[in-house]
Amino acid sequence: MSPSFVHNYVSPKGTSLGMAIEASGSRIRLTRVTFDATGNTALTSTQVFITPSTHKRTPALFFDYVAFCIREFLHTSKLDNSAADDFLQSFLPIGISIGLPVSGECRVDEDAKEDSLGLRGSNVARKLCDAITRSHLPVRVTSITNNTVSALVAANHADKTTQIAVSFNHGINAAYFESLTNVEYLAKNSISDTVAINTEIGRFGCISKQNMQMLPLTMWDRRIDRESRHPGARILEKLIADQYLGEIVRNLITDFMDCQLIFISESCEVKPISKEYAFHTAYMAPIMEDTSVDLASVEAIFAAEFGIHNTCYSDRLVVRRLCEIVAKRASCLAGALLASLVEHLGNADVSVAVSGVLFDVNQRIYQDAVETMEMLGKEGCSVSVVLQARCADLVGAAVNAASF
Repeated sequence: MSPSFVHNYVSPKGTSLGMAIEASGSRIRLTRVTFDATGNTALTSTQVFITPSTHKRTPALFFDYVAFCIREFLHTSKLDNSAADDFLQSFLPIGISIGLPVSGECRVDEDAKEDSLGLRGSNVARKLCDAITRSHLPVRVTSITNNTVSALVAANHADKTTQIAVSFNHGINAAYFESLTNVEYLAKNSISDTVAINTEIGRFGCISKQNMQMLPLTMWDRRIDRESRHPGARILEKLIADQYLGEIVRNLITDFMDCQLIFISESCEVKPISKEYAFHTAYMAPIMEDTSVDLASVEAIFAAEFGIHNTCYSDRLVVRRLCEIVAKRASCLAGALLASLVEHLGNADVSVAVSGVLFDVNQRIYQDAVETMEMLGKEGCSVSVVLQARCADLVGAAVNAASF
């Protein structure tokens, strides 16, 4: 867990910039947000940049490219000329959202295994400010927060009852507002009475010599963990995230094929389905939703994507059931995650903002997760769940910038 100070008690004003940097550094998104007199969003414009591989070799090269992206965005948005008229008075505030765990001092967590840019332990704010200074850009960095914290800020800006934000993407994470009195070592360091907590909940259940297995795992779960880039790490994430659900189903399917339980035909093509991560999580929803007499959607997916033709009805039925089982477990775990956060806050009425590609591609998982959360919740506790747009972290970064 890592705390982040956000000025959610201040109404944003004027024009600010928001920037979102993926953990891999492959994509950089920039937005311009103008707030009206009441603090509501009046105007937005967004631009996406794809980072060339040559600019990800060192942190210095990467942040120089980030500065280049800011310059291009300012030019495209026609903000560079207005800034030049009165350089000292026209520094635009920019808030940064990054897909890595960062501390209140803007340092990337030393345990950030997903870091592919070599930023662990680095002060991201300092590196970015240095690059901006070298490029003579009329912007000032006001905040750097994890992308889930930024999504929480955006949700809270839209609805002050929102105290929790959870993202279900290729990884999973959650953030919530905590009373500063419960964070003793920060109690005297802020004028705010709340602080945003980045839980890094995907790390739950990590396996080590000191920390025995905390979550029940199947042989397929252990196989995926063993063959992953970081064995023993982010176990809960590997049971829920979009990146892994399809791979769990694929392993089940190939094992059923090895046992000659499905796709027994000698002419059955096996190479495409045998490739790691070939079965995308996005395939699960149309398979689960197929209620036709002959399960035509299941047949079409396996014929078009894997070259497996002439499947029989029982094969398709087994595949659909495997998808349902994996999806149901993921939704139950996701619902338990949401319920635990709501219970921790102890509020009678609270809103939870959820986002992520997992719910975008599979509405059944979303619905079952909400049902599980409601089933596990306390009686008399009213919890509303709101689906956020994918750009929520970007808007949250801009809100952060305009509030400082």
